[in-house]
Amino acid sequence: MAISLADLLGYAASCAVLATFLMRTMAPLRLVAILSNVLFLVFGYIDQIYPVFFLHMALLPINTWRFVAAKTGETALTERARLAPPAVSWHHGASRYALWFAVGLLAGLVSTFAVLIMANARVL
Repeated sequence: MAISLADLLGYAASCAVLATFLMRTMAPLRLVAILSNVLFLVFGYIDQIYPVFFLHMALLPINTWRFVAAKTGETALTERARLAPPAVSWHHGASRYALWFAVGLLAGLVSTFAVLIMANARVL
């Protein structure tokens, strides 16, 4: 039984996701998450598993942004916000999550349209 390149990529990507759950610090976690995103992108593309492909297309910029933010000191700002009075902290946190929700929603919509365009191109 021969294992295909796509299968190897899928197993490697799955191992990278498993590794992220074993990380204790944010920067290495984000780097491994970025690696898993890239591996799943290639895996999804080769095996034409478009939900996997587009999910990781949306997750890759999010993980990259969060890695850059962690390296540039945004974590110190987050810690100060956590120590702020609850009303201020909740509002700051809620707006941050709302932004990421909007980014994820937009990425999902764009990826859905991309799948439809690709599907129509293959049919034609």
